[in-house]
Amino acid sequence: MAVALGALWPVDAVVVDDLDASRTLVELPARPGQEVVLRYRHSRYGGEVWEHLVVQRGGFLLTKLVAEREAALESYGLPHPIRHREGRAVLAGLRIPVGELVVRATALGERTLLVAGQVIPLAVGREGHRIRIRVGKAPVARLIGSWMLRKGRP
Repeated sequence: MAVALGALWPVDAVVVDDLDASRTLVELPARPGQEVVLRYRHSRYGGEVWEHLVVQRGGFLLTKLVAEREAALESYGLPHPIRHREGRAVLAGLRIPVGELVVRATALGERTLLVAGQVIPLAVGREGHRIRIRVGKAPVARLIGSWMLRKGRP
């Protein structure tokens, strides 16, 4: 009985929901302080952008922005200095509370979520859909089952 109750125990998770299809796409175990990266292609300035977020209770904290094109970072309008490292523009040292993110899934933007070595494409089969990325709770058993499905195990 204790094992069954433990499997139902809710733990922190990064939860990805398709708001237009009213369904959860994926739940991944998370812990406070863990980094999550949202990668996408900037629609106006081109080039890839990486939004580095840290999991915290109740949401995310934006800690760093990296882009192939400086103009993409300038469009955020943040008062932080843009540095250049390894051919990329970088805004580091940020501590901006984000809560949850809602992004539009498009083939052009190629939005992808990177969590603990997992690569989750957000637009595949969901062109134009609103995708919500949030910190939530999920039962341990469901997280294990979801992980096994992504790994191709029965």
